[in-house]
Amino acid sequence: MKKTRRTSRVGENVRDALAQVLRTDLQDVNIGWSSISEVEVSPDLQYARVYMTGLKEEETKEAVEALRKVAGKVRYLLGKRIHLRYTPELDFRYDETAMRALRVETILREVMPETPQEKDDSDES
Repeated sequence: MKKTRRTSRVGENVRDALAQVLRTDLQDVNIGWSSISEVEVSPDLQYARVYMTGLKEEETKEAVEALRKVAGKVRYLLGKRIHLRYTPELDFRYDETAMRALRVETILREVMPETPQEKDDSDES
């Protein structure tokens, strides 16, 4: 989705309101230690992609599936908290950014030898 200043600002507002909804209003859905990493809003503010991340990959994926099932209820509760003409339709997705970064870092550590400065830093710890 195209990012503009307006969509970024609305996305932040939706993220904050959605976090409150998940924390206080939606007690019947178990999201575990998952959290909202980003919300992308379409230029017409009709659709919003909600990216979820968490400590455990499987737990977060289960939370995303549970939220997809109750997306209508979440949208209704979100509409009570934000002041927009239309409440955007929510598309919950698993955010793989953190896991990809961890995998790349692990591969780089395997491939690249340690520099003398890194050895000194690890010895001091």
